[in-house]
Amino acid sequence: MTDEAARADQGLGYAVNAPYYDLIFPAEARDALAATLRTLLPDARAVAEIGPGTGWFTEVLAGLAGEVFAVEPARIMRAALTTRLARDPDLAARVTVLPEGALTARPPVPVDAVVMFNLVMHFSPARRPALWRRWADALAPGGLLLIEPQYPQRAEPVPATTVPGRALGRRRYDVVTRADVAGDDLVRWVNTYRTWDGDDLLSAETAEFDCHVISDERLASELADAGLEPLPAEGVHAWRRKEN
Repeated sequence: MTDEAARADQGLGYAVNAPYYDLIFPAEARDALAATLRTLLPDARAVAEIGPGTGWFTEVLAGLAGEVFAVEPARIMRAALTTRLARDPDLAARVTVLPEGALTARPPVPVDAVVMFNLVMHFSPARRPALWRRWADALAPGGLLLIEPQYPQRAEPVPATTVPGRALGRRRYDVVTRADVAGDDLVRWVNTYRTWDGDDLLSAETAEFDCHVISDERLASELADAGLEPLPAEGVHAWRRKEN
């Protein structure tokens, strides 16, 4: 497992990424995932979100569930997350932030769903079984584990692409992203976050993340081994804890 919380404390990874996180998340992908959550979790009592980052999906989940447990070990991400939650008294009353890692945190009650977006790639094949077991055990019978589609499906280079972001005042933001092969099941994402004033490039900061790839087939096998069963769903991998 890559300890991204520790790397962020050293000024790497998410320490570079965090100021741009909400600005460069593609709106189409974000909105599609939000719509899927609303379809799958209309009456959830309690939900755990693992790696919520700045909390955009946390707000969505809080609109669907009575209580949310947001597991975020990276201090810089928690700063944005708690700021977002604190400004809304309703969110502040119903979202608990757990400043722990995914392998140590445990909600105090069984949850109806566990949401893992932008997380699985940080766990090696050797560590994933413990991740699945911990959160399968945290689910109430019939509860759902939700994971976004994984990309790429195997360790292969991904050509550089410019992803446009949002503007704040007179400045706009984008990211140039690519992946290089770093091992048998490993790619290194290289993301350069750029700030523009009109056509003038004001700054460019680069963050690198070593990410484990996992194919749909391997993911399905590992989740089945953890005692979960697949649920047909649009836009996510959805797996359910068996009722018995």
